[in-house]
Amino acid sequence: MNSTNTSIGLRVSLGEDARVSVVHDASAPWTLRAHPAPAPIAGWCVLELTRKAATLDRLTAQESQEFGLILSKVSAAVREATKCERTYVTCFAEVYRQVHAHIAPRHESDARTQGWAVADLYRQVQSGSMAPADQAAHEKTFQLIAQSLRA
Repeated sequence: MNSTNTSIGLRVSLGEDARVSVVHDASAPWTLRAHPAPAPIAGWCVLELTRKAATLDRLTAQESQEFGLILSKVSAAVREATKCERTYVTCFAEVYRQVHAHIAPRHESDARTQGWAVADLYRQVQSGSMAPADQAAHEKTFQLIAQSLRA
C-alpha cells in the first residue's frame, strides 16, 4: 500500500484494488482514499475522519475547519486530475455511520454525472446493472489526485 501524509492533516493512501487500510495516525486525522471497486467514475474519492464520529456535529472546531480546507483542496485536485468542470460532495453516513464525504467528478459532457443522476449512477454500479469505471484508469486517476495534493 502506498501512503503519504500531506501538510494539511491528510493521509492519502492507495492500496490493492484502490482499497485502503485506515491506520489511526494522530498526525493525520483525515484519510483520503480512492472509492473502492466498483467505482462509478474514475477519480471518485472518499474523505474520512480517522477518529470515530458518526455525524458532522460531532466534529471538533479544528476538525470542522480542516474538513472545509481539505474538501477544497481535494476538489481542486480531482478537477485537475479528471479535467472535470466541478465536483460534487455528498455526506450521508447512513450505511457506514462514520463521518466521511464522497467527492465525485462532474463532467458537463457526461449526463450520468449531472445533478442527482450521479446518485442513480452510483446505485446502478453498486447493483451491477451498469458497468463501473475502468479500475486501472480509476487507480491512475487517484494517483494523479494524490500527486496534486502532495505538491
